[in-house]
Amino acid sequence: MKSLEARLHLGLGTSLALVIGIAWWLGHAALHRSTDAYVLSRLQHDAEALLGTLSQAAPALELQAESHGLGPIYQQPFSGHYYEVIGADGARRLSRSLWDQRLAAEPVPAGHVVDWETNGPLGQRLLVRGAGYRIGDETVTIAVAEDLNPLMVELQVFERLFAVLAIGGLMLMLLVQRLIVRRALLQLRPIYQDIDALERGTAEAISEEIPLEILPLVRKFNALLAVYGQRLERSRNAAGNLAHALKGPLNLILQQLERLDEASSEDQRQRCREQVRRVQALAERELKRSRIAGGMRPGSMFETAADLPVLIELLERMYADKGLNIRCDNALSAPLMIDREDMLELIGNLLDNACKWAKSQVYCRLEPSTDGLRLWVDDDGPGCGEAELAAIGARGVRIDERVDGHGLGLSIVREILDLYHGRLELGRSPHLGGFRASVELPVTHMLTPATQRAHRPATRSG
Repeated sequence: MKSLEARLHLGLGTSLALVIGIAWWLGHAALHRSTDAYVLSRLQHDAEALLGTLSQAAPALELQAESHGLGPIYQQPFSGHYYEVIGADGARRLSRSLWDQRLAAEPVPAGHVVDWETNGPLGQRLLVRGAGYRIGDETVTIAVAEDLNPLMVELQVFERLFAVLAIGGLMLMLLVQRLIVRRALLQLRPIYQDIDALERGTAEAISEEIPLEILPLVRKFNALLAVYGQRLERSRNAAGNLAHALKGPLNLILQQLERLDEASSEDQRQRCREQVRRVQALAERELKRSRIAGGMRPGSMFETAADLPVLIELLERMYADKGLNIRCDNALSAPLMIDREDMLELIGNLLDNACKWAKSQVYCRLEPSTDGLRLWVDDDGPGCGEAELAAIGARGVRIDERVDGHGLGLSIVREILDLYHGRLELGRSPHLGGFRASVELPVTHMLTPATQRAHRPATRSG
């Protein structure tokens, strides 16, 4: 069942049916208890009135003025009102309404009261109250009974009426709820209109003037729109930058090719090769930039324990001729809620830059910080002076104007950190004496081991 309206109807209908059923059952039990209490109260009064008519000659159980004590209803045969008096010697005196039949009452000790139900002379449902009384030195038991069937008929009529009203009320409430739900869902219409505007290109985000229950979903969607907008803008910028950057080298290559012949010097051929390499470098730079995601994609967490060893193994193969000792300490106990490709690009560029300049050692460490994540990469290379560090860290400087070897990688690192509001600091390594790149990344959502299994993707791309 995917319909919210149907779920609400089912939930409310089930809840109301349960509540009404419980109310009906409680009302049924309360009515029957009240009816029994009312009948027993009347039977007690009749028993006390009957007690007042008994003479002191208890063994004879003679009634002094029976007709004046209880009224004629106990004189009418099978009237539904009966009594039975049991003397100390076991003798019984029955009401004329029993017509020589018995209530099957048993002697009750003085001061005790017993209530029970039994069948009457005509099969009626009788409620009987038996009580023991002391008359002089003797104990007398008086059992008085009343037919419950007339009262039960009235109760059944009331219960049927209550059931009809309850079902009618349930249907009315479901109808009212249907109208309320449909009216509430109409408040989502601005979202549909904003989505249509997004498709037409006349809007950039969905309005947040909507019910509070839907607002978190809309904000997530707007954040996703912002991420895809950034990606689109980067793709456009990359395409424009690449086209502009390639124009000059391609013109030079074309001119050189037009001048080349069999007698061309090696110097001219070398200049052509340099221009081709420059075109390759420009294309590689823009491709790297275009791969930056700038957000969390579904199923693309960065798993430090699994991804870092693969990255280090790759760098060791790339710089196998230098015999580098690349060591990475990971103080993180769980994956990071950050795009895997962005994190690999960030750490990979920092490690690659360190490997280019290192003599024999490269050290990397990841650890949690108060803001999120702290990362630094050290090498034992020559490092950089203050002027070189200022040139490398300067913003707005073109990549080909920076110090050789640090430009492209650190530029991409800085672009990734800008997307995630991180910070990059450059300096000298206090341990290895070479270059140090330190990163502060505000990764606010770090998975705990308890939630790691719930968020782990089914498959992970290589």
